[in-house]
Amino acid sequence: MKPSRWGTIGNPRMTRRAVLRAGLTAAAGAAMGPFVITPARAQSFNWQRFKGKEIFLIFFKNPWDEEIVKYIPEFEELTGIKVKYEILPEIQARQKLTVELTAGSGGLDAFLSSLHVEKRRFWRAGWYEPLNRYLEDKSLTAPDYDWNDFTATAKAAVTQPDKTVSAIPSLVDPDILYYRKDIFQEKGLKPPKTLEEMESLAQKLHNPPTMYGFVARGLKNANASPFAYIVFAMGAEYLTPDRKSALNTAAWVKGIEYYSGMLRRYAPPGVVNFNWYECSAAFMQGQVAMYYDGVNFAMQFEDKEKSKVAGKVGYTLLPAGPGGLHTCMFTSGMSISAQSRNKEAAWFFVQWATNKRNCVRLLLAGVGGGRASTWSHPDVKAKSRMPADWYTAFLESLKVGRNGLPEIVDVTQYRDIIGLAIQKAIEGGKPADLMAQAHKEFQAMLDQTEK
Repeated sequence: MKPSRWGTIGNPRMTRRAVLRAGLTAAAGAAMGPFVITPARAQSFNWQRFKGKEIFLIFFKNPWDEEIVKYIPEFEELTGIKVKYEILPEIQARQKLTVELTAGSGGLDAFLSSLHVEKRRFWRAGWYEPLNRYLEDKSLTAPDYDWNDFTATAKAAVTQPDKTVSAIPSLVDPDILYYRKDIFQEKGLKPPKTLEEMESLAQKLHNPPTMYGFVARGLKNANASPFAYIVFAMGAEYLTPDRKSALNTAAWVKGIEYYSGMLRRYAPPGVVNFNWYECSAAFMQGQVAMYYDGVNFAMQFEDKEKSKVAGKVGYTLLPAGPGGLHTCMFTSGMSISAQSRNKEAAWFFVQWATNKRNCVRLLLAGVGGGRASTWSHPDVKAKSRMPADWYTAFLESLKVGRNGLPEIVDVTQYRDIIGLAIQKAIEGGKPADLMAQAHKEFQAMLDQTEK
């Protein structure tokens, strides 16, 4: 795919108004999609209907969760519902979710679900409460909620093969490239447009121990998410048309060679143990020239109290590879446990957390969700804390984004399989041999779990 007719990514002459106008056109055009609600709503909704109820939630430590919990007292005042919650690191949160839902105690009411990991597994297990009836019930959903405002891509990410809606999109997170625009400008360099250019720039800018040319996740399992972009950029796929492993191709070998080579040659020492936190920390400390990860991590880079690179970061679309121009998208959403004893009260929280007002709040803070209308909101145009090129990169990425991980039951096991291969390749293992083994293990897993 070619760059948008709206202009070159990161063009300093492009105003925020132009960016947002372009974004509204793109997002609004995609707003219709699975499960469209058409009936008009009567004014019979009452936020105080479940006053006195108490609900328990599990959140992940990510930008959306950490921002939305700031406003929970407003929800409690609005509804009279008491909210108790835990906010845990990603791996711990997933473990706790599995324990709670496997136990079936009914003590968990709602949770943030990483659809790119849990979608098919939780659906098969019967752990998601289908949200269709709540969205359709005018006594349970506020008249201004507007499910049809969510983009088609966001709705597709939360909709199952049987057309049930398992979550409301909260965080839509395409990968983009972060780079030190001050250093690039000083040296007369431009952001990379191809994988080859990104590697060449990493080599030029690599000057350890003061500056490392590139960083991305190296830790097993966590590295599978950013590596997904390389998979598509190389022209590879996860599955064949008959849903068998497609990891036994030359494109996969080239992909792991490229990704592991970039980390081995140009990343900080110990990168095999880097998750997103360590990568972000190194970039924020001014130690790295280029880093790519989810667009919603960028808000911390512009925090002048915590970041040494605030005001010095450029944001752009990821470079193209032999397989074309792609990025990977990862969608999280608020779900209700099918075991909850307070499903309707939990639904009140889910719809409040993902309403238009809160989506605008989050976008102002630099956290993008799935609603089309937020991009044209007057406050977003006038008050955003993020630079214009962040918006441009976000919107351009939405247009070329693909689901970042295979839609299978055991995504975690796939991430372990490919993640270990990446880690061993960084440490010097032979990519062809590592991919042959990964292909064998992935196919065995599919044979067992996808029956």
